[in-house]
Amino acid sequence: MIYLEVILICFALQTLAWIWQLKTNNADIVDLTWSVGIVICSMYYFLNQSPEYSPSYWMLIFPGLWYLRLSIHLLLRYDINHEDRRYTYLRRYWNKKAHFNFFWFFMAQALLIFIFSLPAYWLTVAQWSFNHLSIMALLLGIISLIGVTLADKQLLSFKIKNSGTKNVCDEGLWRYSRHPNYFFEWTHWFVYPILLYQTEYFLWSLIYPILMLIFLLKLTGIPYSEQQSILNRGDNYREYQNRTNKFFLWKPKTN
Repeated sequence: MIYLEVILICFALQTLAWIWQLKTNNADIVDLTWSVGIVICSMYYFLNQSPEYSPSYWMLIFPGLWYLRLSIHLLLRYDINHEDRRYTYLRRYWNKKAHFNFFWFFMAQALLIFIFSLPAYWLTVAQWSFNHLSIMALLLGIISLIGVTLADKQLLSFKIKNSGTKNVCDEGLWRYSRHPNYFFEWTHWFVYPILLYQTEYFLWSLIYPILMLIFLLKLTGIPYSEQQSILNRGDNYREYQNRTNKFFLWKPKTN
């Protein structure tokens, strides 16, 4: 029953987001509601399923705190008067059917909210206890949280200092990976298999690092980001590609 309730929450949230984009002609809200949706679903699972005392309190940190941070980050970037190029392209491509097609796009995102919030539910119902694996998961999660926060901060600082130029951010973590923010987003998904080891949900939880890696490397993450970077920065970014690893943190190549 709770699955149905959460699915309805997800679809209601993205329907409201779709109505908002109708009024603003800006579909960027779908990214923000995706992140906020996981936080809302996680809290709903926690408030409705957790016993009086349970390690499920950990899910307030992962994914609760994790996606709360991302939600704040996306909210600060949200500009009602400037739509991301991905959605501007789709709006032009779909033309008169844009609002109709965006509706189904938003509904697909609602389904993804439900899918990616499931580990939070599993943490509230699985029979697991605090042990050395819990410490390992916590350390991995903290490192990932610090890493993604630092990567976002370094990129923002670079953009402010180099506004109006075609310079490429190769400072800090960006010296060792072209997408350190995506890398730490991926590593955080290993928290759940570690916590759910020796539970009935362990094998299911292993799907998420694989699924997120596919999304980042092949679908919505790196391919579009790199395409836009080449368009905006040209040869500067191509040189950056030649010397810097795409995803995993590693020392840059030297000529």
